[in-house]
Amino acid sequence: MVTGASERPAGERGLTAGELAVTRQLLIHGPATRGDLGDRLNISYASMSRLARALILGGMASEDLEPAAAIGRPRQILTAVPSARHVVGVKLTGDTAYGVVCDMFGEVRATARAALPRPGEGGAVPVAPTVKVIAQLTNRLAPKVPSVDGIGVAVGGVVADRSIVREGTFLGWRDVDLAGPLRDRTGLPVIVTNDVTALAREQLWFGAGRTHSTFGIITVGAGLGVGVVREGIALEELIDNGHLLAHAPVDSSGPRCSLGHQGCVAAYLNREDLERHASAAANCPVTFDDLVRARAAGDQDATRRLDGAARALGHVVASFAGALQTTCIVLGGEDVAAFTDSPALQEAIDDRLRPGPLETQRCTLDLLTTPLTFTDWARGGAVAGIQHVLGA
Repeated sequence: MVTGASERPAGERGLTAGELAVTRQLLIHGPATRGDLGDRLNISYASMSRLARALILGGMASEDLEPAAAIGRPRQILTAVPSARHVVGVKLTGDTAYGVVCDMFGEVRATARAALPRPGEGGAVPVAPTVKVIAQLTNRLAPKVPSVDGIGVAVGGVVADRSIVREGTFLGWRDVDLAGPLRDRTGLPVIVTNDVTALAREQLWFGAGRTHSTFGIITVGAGLGVGVVREGIALEELIDNGHLLAHAPVDSSGPRCSLGHQGCVAAYLNREDLERHASAAANCPVTFDDLVRARAAGDQDATRRLDGAARALGHVVASFAGALQTTCIVLGGEDVAAFTDSPALQEAIDDRLRPGPLETQRCTLDLLTTPLTFTDWARGGAVAGIQHVLGA
C-alpha cells in the first residue's frame, strides 16, 4: 500500500457523468457561475444547483462571491479545487522511470526518477521489478502532496484496455499486464496508456483542446508517434501509432530507411536513420546533436540533412491535418525544436496549403509546438491518470 494514498475505496473516486461534465468545464475554461455552466452544458438550473452542491460537499469545487458589481448583487462563482485530487504520472523509457505528482489542474508538484532493472536474456525488461520501481517512485512522491489518488503510466508502444502493453517498443514487452500488478501492489486506480495518447489527453484538457475539438499530435524523437483527438475525445487505441505516416513516400530518389523504403518520411526524419546516413557520409559516428551543432556553425551538409527532415515533417503535418479534417496540429518530442528551427518545415506546409487557381476554399492550419522533456511525458501520464480517476 502506498504511503499517503487516499483512504477512499477506488470505486468511490469516480464522478457521475454530470459532475464530470461540470468539473471538466471548470478545469478547461476556468471559474463560472452556475447559470453560465448550465447554459454551456445544457443543464437545468435545478440540476446544476444539485451538481454544484455535490461537488462542493465532495471537495471538488468551491463557491465564492465575485467582487461587488456596480449594479445588482454579486454572483456566486464556482471554481475547481486543485488539491481535490493528486495523481502520480510515470513515463517509462527502456532504462528509466520518470515520475511526477500533479494536482487536478495538471500542475507538477514534485518530480523523481529511478533506474529500471536491466533487460533479461531475451532482451525484455523484467515486469515484476518494474512494478516495484514504479511503486517505490510513487512512495517517494506521495509525501509531497496530501494524498495520492491514482497512477498514470505512459509507455511507448501499443496499449489495450488501459492496462495491457501489447507491444512495449523500448521495453521488449509483449502482452504484459502492467496495470493489474501495479494496482494490487499500491491499492490505487491505475491507467496505462501509450505515451502520445497521454499527451493527446493532456492537450485535450489543458492545451489545444481548449480551442479545437479535433486535432492531431505528432511527436518526433526516437521515432515518430501520432495521437488523435476527434470531436473532444482522445482516441486511445489507434490502428497505427505512426508507422503508416512514417513510411509515406516523400522522394523516390531519397535515402533508404531501415526497412528498405527509399525516400520515405522515416528515412529523413527518424533519428537513427538520420544519424546512420550522416555517419556513413562522414565515415565516422555522427549523432543528432552533432548535426544540430554543426548546422549552428554553418555546416552545409548538416543544414541540408536537417532541412530534409523538416521538409518531410511538413508533408506529414499537411497529410495528417487533411486526413483528420482539422485546422490544428500539435508538434512535440525531444527533437522537434531542431526541425521547427528550419524554414523548410513551414515552406513545405505552405506549399501544400496553396490553393489551385480555380479553388475558392482557403485552408488554414494552426501549428502548435511543445518540445518535451521526459518530465513532460510523465505529466501526460499524470493527466491521463487524473481523467481516469475522475471517471473520464
